[in-house]
Amino acid sequence: MLVTDDTVDPVLGVGAAELAEAKGRRWFHRSGALAAAGTYAWHDLNRTLQYGNLGPDQVRLVGGDTPAGELFRVAVAGGSRTFCRIVPEAVHQALATGGTLVIDQLDLVDPWADHVARALAGVFTTRVQANLYASLSGAPGFGLHQDTHDVFVVQGSGKKHWTLESDDGTAQVTMAPGDVLYLPEGTAHDVATDAEGSLHITFAIPRPNVQELLAWTIAGSRDAQMLTALDGSDPEAAAAALTGLTHRTGEAEVGMFLEEGVDRGMAPSFVNLPHAVRDTAELAGKPGLVARRSFVGVLPDGSDDHARVLACLSATGETAVSELLALDGVDEPLTVVRDLARRGLISLSER
Repeated sequence: MLVTDDTVDPVLGVGAAELAEAKGRRWFHRSGALAAAGTYAWHDLNRTLQYGNLGPDQVRLVGGDTPAGELFRVAVAGGSRTFCRIVPEAVHQALATGGTLVIDQLDLVDPWADHVARALAGVFTTRVQANLYASLSGAPGFGLHQDTHDVFVVQGSGKKHWTLESDDGTAQVTMAPGDVLYLPEGTAHDVATDAEGSLHITFAIPRPNVQELLAWTIAGSRDAQMLTALDGSDPEAAAAALTGLTHRTGEAEVGMFLEEGVDRGMAPSFVNLPHAVRDTAELAGKPGLVARRSFVGVLPDGSDDHARVLACLSATGETAVSELLALDGVDEPLTVVRDLARRGLISLSER
């Protein structure tokens, strides 16, 4: 049972229904869909560079005169333990000489990016990754190219000029802070940076395909025929075994495949210490305790009470735990709330 939240509009600037309708079919641009102050800007990048504990495998440079290896230096943290620390001067030099700074998996180090990625995961039923692109004036684009996944773009600072090629012809789009853009897989595009520089975040949405479903089905099959050695003299037997397996793959199996992908990729980001380890009496005795839910999470079948509690929660606002404990139609709501906290499907905090 896949649990999603359809009220993604405040986070994405567009509704789940509109995204679902456009999914894989057409691109669209929404001007001013989000409040620019509520997205990700240069000051957020400064904080990420300082406190994000970024490593060389997460940071890239495209263009410019600064080698990517110069972005980091080896630092010592007590004894002989070493780690890589980003060098601010090298970042400044890279951007000043026309380079574009790329941070992969921004959703792992920034709460806003994680929030948007989870909202998109709930709509597209797949793991979503956020990547940041920052450049100053004169930075070249990557040339006209296509991505092998859908892309959702949020403009954080400055302006970015996009050239889009589709079956409907060529379109020019200028992204300003707060704008969002959706590109289906295969939409050819090129970008150019405005004179004041640009910072934008792309959310890569790799939609699951039939090949991945087939590989998952075979890997999880307990059919003894799948382990039978191939007989070159009887290829029909092998073909029949594979055909039989695919015929037994129904709607339920496809649902399990999608849920496993989301559950594995969008790991819960809430720790909830110390509340999740309190006994039920202590949890009930916290009058200022509030709950907030993740956009996407997977519950096992039969967890109806858990789903009812999640349905009462918002991912963009807080709900008093006392209200959840008073829900009608939920057996042992206190146990359910604590279980959701332990699973990381809700976050608990004190006002």
